[in-house]
Amino acid sequence: MRTRMNREDRRAAILDSAIAVIGERGFHGFSIRDLAMRCAMTDAGLLHHFGSKTDLLLAVLDHRDAQDEDAIAALFPREAAPRDRAEMLRVLAAIVARNAERPELVRLYAMLRVEALAADHPAHAYFVTRDRLARRRFAELLGPLSETPERLARQVLAAMDGLELQWLLEDRTFDLVATWNETADRLIP
Repeated sequence: MRTRMNREDRRAAILDSAIAVIGERGFHGFSIRDLAMRCAMTDAGLLHHFGSKTDLLLAVLDHRDAQDEDAIAALFPREAAPRDRAEMLRVLAAIVARNAERPELVRLYAMLRVEALAADHPAHAYFVTRDRLARRRFAELLGPLSETPERLARQVLAAMDGLELQWLLEDRTFDLVATWNETADRLIP
């Protein structure tokens, strides 16, 4: 006999499955039916929880952001920003190390970021806003280390994104954190 999940647990299980399937196939490559089958439920049952494929995508992104915000706040609370280069390098390495432990989420974001280059993609505005916010936060953190913190923030984020994409494409065959540390050491003054 199958046990019945409460609403929150069911939604969390759907989100976890959606992260995997969207990371594998992209937003346009998966169907509600595929996800419902993976979750052992009907299409209607899945849509009862999220309403539409787009609503599900936005819920996945919100879910991931909430997890990231909690983890980043634990790494460096806003009131305790890194005070020097060595501390900044440690914080950035911790972010990359966290991502290295969660390849399915790195894959999800890599897949969706590329798809969202199309202005009509449901996550286009989300990624434009998210990237702008990330650059602003990184510029604030990097400000004491650079005369052009906005430019440095863009370079740091581009290096992180690029290394993570290579890491995924090469089936995680190199040490992402060690490679990041070498890159950051060259990049950050």
